[in-house]
Amino acid sequence: MALKYRQGFTLIELIMVILILSIVSIGVTSFISFGFEIYQDTNGRQRQISDSRFVVERVTRELREALPNSVRVSSGGECVEFVPIVASSSYIDIPVLPDAPSNTVTVIDNGLSLTGGGYKMVVYPLQHSDVYGSSDRNFDIASFGSASANIIPITLTSAIQFAKDSPTQRYFIIKELVSYCQTSNDTMVRYSGYDTNAIQPTPSSGFFINSAAYSGVLMAERQQNSAPFSVMTATLQRNSVMLIQLEFAYNDELLRLYNEVHIVNTP
Repeated sequence: MALKYRQGFTLIELIMVILILSIVSIGVTSFISFGFEIYQDTNGRQRQISDSRFVVERVTRELREALPNSVRVSSGGECVEFVPIVASSSYIDIPVLPDAPSNTVTVIDNGLSLTGGGYKMVVYPLQHSDVYGSSDRNFDIASFGSASANIIPITLTSAIQFAKDSPTQRYFIIKELVSYCQTSNDTMVRYSGYDTNAIQPTPSSGFFINSAAYSGVLMAERQQNSAPFSVMTATLQRNSVMLIQLEFAYNDELLRLYNEVHIVNTP
């Protein structure tokens, strides 16, 4: 009767297989780990570029539509504040000294349908004090009349006198203020619709809507320059220029962006 032998692995063969599998596993794991690190690094850089591009384009677009001479930068350079133009056109008649005070002005139709309240009319703003707080160059609007032959009457909340005519008979309609601020935790935040104040607000002093604290909207993260804003005021030879210097960090890399925004609107 023939004997049957069972076949199997020797201890040395088993050890060799385990050793080979271990080497292959280490290689595969290292390859996957290296690929994941590359993916994370690439994704981080793309996010860094995306954040910087978004905030630069957003600030630039809004500043180009700012009311003339409304752009102001805080003393520490962490905030830029300005007033967006809601509508603008030419006026026909406004009460200007020595005219008698009146609560009605006549303007050319700006083509926009403005509803709700909170609007102001501004004529010939030459400095920050003409825009922020009480001034004889900006007044609250009570209501807008109906357009007739491209002419619209605007009723103000009280009988007033503007300080001076605009050389081009230009008027502006504004409603809310906007600020971009660098906070202490390396983020850029946008504030809007907060209470008007002659003193420029900052994150440390606080933004308020009807005396309630307002936290704003996050625009970008990892922005490390604590004073990214500065402004060159307008002269007789040029318009004002806004300088924006941003520094976005990712790991040990730093992306620096320098951008100039020309404030094209004039009083």
